[in-house]
Amino acid sequence: MPWRKGLCARLTPELAALLGALSARDASQTEELRVRRDQPVELVIAGVPRETALSLDGEGMQALLCALTGHSAYAYERQMAQGYIPLPDGHRAGVCGRAVTEQGRIVRMTEITAVAIRIARAVPGASRTVRGHLLHADGHPARVLLLGPPGCGKTTVMRDAVLWLSDVRGLHVAVADEREELFARQGGGRRIDVLSGADKAQAMLLLVRTMAPQVLVTDEIGREEDAGALMEAARCGVGLLASAHADGKQDVLRRPMLRRLFDSGCFERYVLLGGRGTLRAAWDEAGNEIGEAGTHGQLGCGGDGDDRRERDGLSDR
Repeated sequence: MPWRKGLCARLTPELAALLGALSARDASQTEELRVRRDQPVELVIAGVPRETALSLDGEGMQALLCALTGHSAYAYERQMAQGYIPLPDGHRAGVCGRAVTEQGRIVRMTEITAVAIRIARAVPGASRTVRGHLLHADGHPARVLLLGPPGCGKTTVMRDAVLWLSDVRGLHVAVADEREELFARQGGGRRIDVLSGADKAQAMLLLVRTMAPQVLVTDEIGREEDAGALMEAARCGVGLLASAHADGKQDVLRRPMLRRLFDSGCFERYVLLGGRGTLRAAWDEAGNEIGEAGTHGQLGCGGDGDDRRERDGLSDR
């Protein structure tokens, strides 16, 4: 139970036992663990919510928070103010409760009432359907924005794409991993430099200045500062791979930050994902559709664990 071992070490005994009792098939398809105070704990398996007989009261939620933060909630105060707690192996716990604000900004989260743990696992080949958009015909990296609704698999596709660009194509890749979901603390690979836990806009600019990457990667852009850093990197001639929540071309055009990036020509290609890695559409910087849509990646496939044994065998086939 590779992915469960690390995660269970940061859960309460009751929740760890719940995950430990899953069959290998269910474990291989588990996507989320959702815990709400005084409500049945819910597992999302292959996209389908499944209620369990377990529930946590206020004391149980506090015990869960202590476990998730390694009994050091203060050390995670900044991340919790942004609504999440990074966990080992790229898992992430979203948290909500009572927000404490100062000068209009959330500075801490208290009285946690709900936790949503997203399960991260490497899926060899998950990026296969988007690889044709990541490089130009001459092999140089393109500037690509992955789009899709929450939970469609953008992070899983991006993680596998980074490994392919590095280990197969031999490119030097730098990753601004603010939420520690892509490669967490273990680093990425032979040619991957990971800066984790820092504000992504600052991290991107630092990586461009200090690591001279051929490809700069970051997940879940959403702020004007992120857009500014990406445009600066584009002006430096760096290949880009980023992701954002959007459900189509019109969504990009009506959201100010994404529209700014589109109008600036920051990205050369936009790749829209559907559920579980489906490639729905792709278009170029002028908005013209390119490539094929409807092909399916490999999200949700594979065994119970973070199996990277196939990584070195990935190819263009």
